[in-house]
Amino acid sequence: MRYVVGYGPRQRGVDGVNLAASLARSSGATLDLVSVLPSDAPTFHRYSPDQAFNAEVEEQGREWLEDGLAHVPSGVQAEAHLRRADSIAEGLLDAATDPDQGEAALIVVGTYHRVRGRFGLGSLADALLHASEVPVALAPAEYEPQQRITRITCAIGMRPGNESLFDNAVRLAAEWKVPLRLMSLIAVGEGGSEERRQEWSELARQHAAGLVEKATETLPAESVTSVVGHGHSLEDAVLELDFEDSEVVLVGSSRLAQPKRLFLGHSASKIMRALPVPMIVWPRG
Repeated sequence: MRYVVGYGPRQRGVDGVNLAASLARSSGATLDLVSVLPSDAPTFHRYSPDQAFNAEVEEQGREWLEDGLAHVPSGVQAEAHLRRADSIAEGLLDAATDPDQGEAALIVVGTYHRVRGRFGLGSLADALLHASEVPVALAPAEYEPQQRITRITCAIGMRPGNESLFDNAVRLAAEWKVPLRLMSLIAVGEGGSEERRQEWSELARQHAAGLVEKATETLPAESVTSVVGHGHSLEDAVLELDFEDSEVVLVGSSRLAQPKRLFLGHSASKIMRALPVPMIVWPRG
């Protein structure tokens, strides 16, 4: 099993490596650090300016990867790769679906820096979250490496379509030998009544109880819990809950996504803006 890690010269490249290494310590995956360079346009003369420019860019890319490998902790196996593509997202997607290496289990990237411990979607993460066939793990700003992942929190909704996300959350919790927490979020809006909040909360608790029971068919009963967050908005509901620095949150793709593709929906975007821990977005189906 391998994770493709997008690496560049900025802090978000280090954030991605830190998250990938933390995940690899739990899963046993190897890391493929990938720096994507611009496509090298063909030229007919070996001494042309194009050749000189491409050689300089490639040397710069190799220096980036050497720096990236220096951030990989001992005990985690990693290799470095340069790829050429029209965009960084395209290069990472090609690396993750390379038929010679087999499909990667994850693409891991850092995100645009806004506030320490929070996410800011730049063009790279945004492109991956609307096209990838592979789950994408996002590291918040200035993410510190962890000895291992200690809990998986899975965002569950009551609408159909999240069965694959739930199944994969249970599978990962079993493989990584970590507790699984099922998270429901209740946003009643500014004008929401207390009666409505209680009604929705009860429905969420009943739904979660059924999924907890289903999860304990695979996982130890004491390792599966559920939690309901409340707020005027989804962001408020997330902020009401406690998260461990060493946990990850799984969310699913929008129902608008094509089968086996990612498409970050409106609700997931709101959740992401409030999360203080890494998030893994799972393709639909």
